[in-house]
Amino acid sequence: MPFAPARPTLAARSVPALARSLALSLALSLALSHPVLAQAETVAADARGTLLTGSLRGDETDEYSVAAEAGQTLSVDLATSNASLSFNILPQGGAEALFVGSTSGAVADIPLPAAGTYVVRVSLMRNAARRGESADYSVLIGLGGADFADGLAGGPDWWAVSGVTGGALNIRSGPGTRYPVTGKAQNGEVMQNRGCRMSGATRWCSVRVDGSGVQGWVAGRYLVETAAPMAAEVPPGGPKGNGLPFDATGEIPCAASGDTLASCPFGVVRDGPGNAGVWVVLDDGTERAILFEGGKPVSADAPADVTFDKSGDMFRIRIGAERYAIPEAVVNGG
Repeated sequence: MPFAPARPTLAARSVPALARSLALSLALSLALSHPVLAQAETVAADARGTLLTGSLRGDETDEYSVAAEAGQTLSVDLATSNASLSFNILPQGGAEALFVGSTSGAVADIPLPAAGTYVVRVSLMRNAARRGESADYSVLIGLGGADFADGLAGGPDWWAVSGVTGGALNIRSGPGTRYPVTGKAQNGEVMQNRGCRMSGATRWCSVRVDGSGVQGWVAGRYLVETAAPMAAEVPPGGPKGNGLPFDATGEIPCAASGDTLASCPFGVVRDGPGNAGVWVVLDDGTERAILFEGGKPVSADAPADVTFDKSGDMFRIRIGAERYAIPEAVVNGG
């Protein structure tokens, strides 16, 4: 009888197949997660800045290289159509970033520790890249001395808007006219100074508007030094809050339990229209923090859920057995 080779068992056939499958999967994973360099450009940056534009999709990355001396300040700000786009700054050939935009924001002014070449790397965050999202952007890269008004270059703690004609001062989401307008301010309005910088030929200042809490960037030529506004007076037995000065204080109806409401002292820190933290001291001495976002109460520092309805301009809020009546003006001002 002729010799018949033994039929391979399922296990014998599956081991090499499994190894090949794992290797292929690993290679695909590495290929999908590895950034694809779409553009590399050397930028001759100066104090006025160089404006560059680009578009990215998925794992694509753009890199801009800048030669600098020790002690110079590398200034970068990014405007984009996709909030998942960010930039990092790192020494050429280095692995440790000097600035990480995904956690630090879209504006950077970095004093450089040593002479050499530094890379501004623009890319989508990992989850957005995996979804194949795209983004258009503009990035302004400057090299020189970034002028911060709060401590770094002197400058007042408070500004007043002055010299605006034919309308209101635009408050923008970033330091330049290519950023969208997020608010308006009238002559005489007072703003907290959070630092200024040069973007192109214009001085832009990061501000927070007193009272409303609107935050953003305004053109510095419309700002003049002014005195600090009068702080809101916290009533006796009033709330401590989170350490930030209250934009307004007063009393609202509330109760720790039951249907009978009493006057309870409150303080509010605003963060633009519809957004605020309200601290209330209940009649039993408990201090409750209630967070408003998008024009409605969304959470509190309590284990119970926040529920509410609204009658006119009054929020009627329940947190477990607790009850509150908070006018809309407390949240928005006015």
